[in-house]
Amino acid sequence: MSIKNKKIIGLTGMSGAGKTTACTVFAGLGFDIIDCDRICRIIVEKGKPCLNEIVKNFGEGILTKNRELNRKEMAEIIFSDERKRLTLNRIMYPYVSYIVIKSILSSKENFVVLDAPTLFESGIDDICDAVVCVIADKRTVISRIVKRDGIGATDAEKRLQSQHSKDYYINKSSYVAENNSSSESFVKSLKEIAVRIKGDK
Repeated sequence: MSIKNKKIIGLTGMSGAGKTTACTVFAGLGFDIIDCDRICRIIVEKGKPCLNEIVKNFGEGILTKNRELNRKEMAEIIFSDERKRLTLNRIMYPYVSYIVIKSILSSKENFVVLDAPTLFESGIDDICDAVVCVIADKRTVISRIVKRDGIGATDAEKRLQSQHSKDYYINKSSYVAENNSSSESFVKSLKEIAVRIKGDK
């Protein structure tokens, strides 16, 4: 589905697999990057309608003294209870989708990447012309999450358990970038995918 003659690419995959690196590569090749995680942070800022709706569902306990979202508390809740995680997603996705569409419409580039860890859950993949997933072996991503977020291996594994498997991403994506070996080979595979995307009119 093209919007204003733009080609929209969904970028998703496993936590710790290398989506940030992928965004850097695509940006360097002329793709406009829309960071859905950043959008998620914006819509839950103090006083925003989305945050108010979250409080109605989860209670005042997920707020700090300054009435801002306590991200650590929220993370502990949703990573230990699948139903609550799905409830949070249901609340947030309409707000996210609205801003994503606005961002696509205002983009000056012909190729737009939606950097969206929950691309499929949100339904935003419906507007994508292609999907690129970034994957890696479980041991590799756990090591990266521990180093990146400063958490223990047990907590990192718990995060992975709340996400989809590697095969899930592979089966639902147009292109697969595997990040298990050297960074050079990973970047090379991403550049090859970018060339294929741009050449597939």
